Amino acid sequence: MNNYQFYKQEGNQYIFKNQPVFITVLCIIFLIIAGLIFNNARTVSYVIIAVVALIMINFFTKKFIIDMDQMTITGKHTIFVPARTYPLENFRNFHVLATKYLGFITTNVVLSIYFEVDGKEKHLTIGQALTQKGIQKMVNETEDIMNINNPENGHQRPL
Repeated sequence: MNNYQFYKQEGNQYIFKNQPVFITVLCIIFLIIAGLIFNNARTVSYVIIAVVALIMINFFTKKFIIDMDQMTITGKHTIFVPARTYPLENFRNFHVLATKYLGFITTNVVLSIYFEVDGKEKHLTIGQALTQKGIQKMVNETEDIMNINNPENGHQRPL
């Protein structure tokens, strides 16, 4: 049995572990700001607290599941979008998007998985990290679970 850093295995289902550190730090910063400006701008403080509540609710409702029994991937990235399920056979590629500050400082890296469904491109967000090294580990684990990068399954491609 493999021990994955980003996935929790339950039978043949692999559930992506949400990453609480970034969300926790972000919420604490917002709450400190709300506390500092509470006496001067109560309405703005209440709005910031509401945003923190939405961030926390979104954190607990986000999911990404690879089901190897049904050969599907299910993803729900926000509370405002319903869960979407795609068959593994529709998988096309991974997409890495790096956000840079001043053109050279990486501030966020997002990993998405793309599918082709009825001739249209669909995607699900898998996760995010502060470095491309963390995203590469996510890609490697996801490929390992999906059994993609093996010569015998027809999906082999260079890393």
